[in-house]
Amino acid sequence: MNNIKQKSVAAWEAFCDQLKQAGSVLGQDATPGDELTQAEGLRKLVRMIRMGLDASLEYGNTDYPKVYQLVTPTTLGEGETSDSHYYQAMIDGSKTYRLHGQRGEAPYMEFTVYAGKIGLDSGSAIVGAMTEADLKVNPDGSYELMLSPDPQPGNWIRTTPEASVIFIRQYSHDWRKTRDATFHIEQVGAKGYRPPLTLTEVSRAMTRTSAYVAHSTNIWKVIVDQRKAAPPNRMFVFELEQDADDAPEMPTGHRFSSGYFQLAEDETLELSFKPAEVPYWGMDTTNYWFETISYADHRSHYNNRTAHYEPDGSVRIFIAPRDPGLPNWIDTKGHLEGVVLFRWSRTKLPVPNIQTRVMKLAELRQSTNE
Repeated sequence: MNNIKQKSVAAWEAFCDQLKQAGSVLGQDATPGDELTQAEGLRKLVRMIRMGLDASLEYGNTDYPKVYQLVTPTTLGEGETSDSHYYQAMIDGSKTYRLHGQRGEAPYMEFTVYAGKIGLDSGSAIVGAMTEADLKVNPDGSYELMLSPDPQPGNWIRTTPEASVIFIRQYSHDWRKTRDATFHIEQVGAKGYRPPLTLTEVSRAMTRTSAYVAHSTNIWKVIVDQRKAAPPNRMFVFELEQDADDAPEMPTGHRFSSGYFQLAEDETLELSFKPAEVPYWGMDTTNYWFETISYADHRSHYNNRTAHYEPDGSVRIFIAPRDPGLPNWIDTKGHLEGVVLFRWSRTKLPVPNIQTRVMKLAELRQSTNE
């Protein structure tokens, strides 16, 4: 076996050995032991291999970057909302990039440059951001955004040498009626095409990916376990430790209320509140692994445009494994426990107080019919 073959085999064996360590998350005391949660945990570990390799290898060359859709129905797990489309591109903050495309129709958008990617790097911090409020769009719907350490005319986010990723969020109340934006990026001055892969490039990406699978899973698991440790079936405004290395940086203009639901098969959790008139609020549910339960079909999600309102302007949302026969049913799709996430966005008004109560489905139907 020649030296190159030996290096390839060694890289693969090291990759597999480190992945074994990531599996310990399944057996931790706080991890639920039911079959659905364990099956989804195994699936998440496998999915994260793909997500790590995408970021560190497939789209990891910062001289020839590409914007790609980060969150899909099979690549998620950071408490995403069904109302957002998420994209990212890996960059080198010491260089200059031109990001351009068509603005699309999403009413809310944010471009955020980070130094470090959560889970993939040792830490993550916001370097700069721009929302739809400041993005200048041409009459034909096109836009151009420059990313550079040096000042640029027009739309510009200042980068630092530590900057490594631009993360793009778009929010829409109904994506069936909303045209997505388009994104193209190139490094200014780069010529030619991406060179062929090298063994060093792939080996480095595999090392980062195997570490990412273990690290990222635990980062978000800590957040879920924090909610699980609080009294169940209640909503709280949780403050993250922003000075911690692993604390996720919040998008602009968003505040959160969250809790952990735990139900029997014949129960429902009713959440009631009276929201003010605001640009956006949304209610999502996730499984234990912080994967949005129905990112693709929106069966487990409502926002201020899709929810049914009571005559007095209040909202009642029902989380249940079976249909309670009322509007605003969040289908848990077989999950008897998980996270509830409430986003309150683009407003300075206080987050509404969300009242909760657990009821038997039979009792709820009876009270409704009386």
